[in-house]
Amino acid sequence: MTIRQGLARSINSITAHVMKSVGPRNVVKYAKRMGIESKLEAVPTLCLGAGGEVSVYEMVGAYSTFVNKGKHTKPIFIRRIEDKNGNLIEDFTPEVTEAISEKTANTMLYMLRGATEERRGSGGGLDKRLKENLQIGAKTGTTDNASDGWFMGITKDLAAGAWVGGDNNTIHF
Repeated sequence: MTIRQGLARSINSITAHVMKSVGPRNVVKYAKRMGIESKLEAVPTLCLGAGGEVSVYEMVGAYSTFVNKGKHTKPIFIRRIEDKNGNLIEDFTPEVTEAISEKTANTMLYMLRGATEERRGSGGGLDKRLKENLQIGAKTGTTDNASDGWFMGITKDLAAGAWVGGDNNTIHF
């Protein structure tokens, strides 16, 4: 099985093998470069989501690095403020930093598209009309006790994320 197929099917042993190859410290280093500010422990289980809690806000910012050709753009909620006459009151410029190479970003977009393009990928049920000309990729995640569910989606132009769960991780679905 290729790494892309493993990622597409959420095969954790593939993810664990990659983590072992690159090392947890490198994973944390790149996560920080891509905008993850939450505390992450450099432990092997980080590849499975253990070792830190990260918000949807941070994850969308990190995934947008792939869409933005390796440049991390810190997400902002308000781009500009104008008065009722259209006069500019404040203009907010997003912080942009070089996080990874464009080649690495393109490789990750290709890998994430496996969810919708590979046989038995987690996004295989997506309507074919939606996939046309969009190059949709995705990654899903669920905690061990099924108290949280994640979805991170990308196209060639957009990164988006969703989380479902409860504030109390003793809740199970």
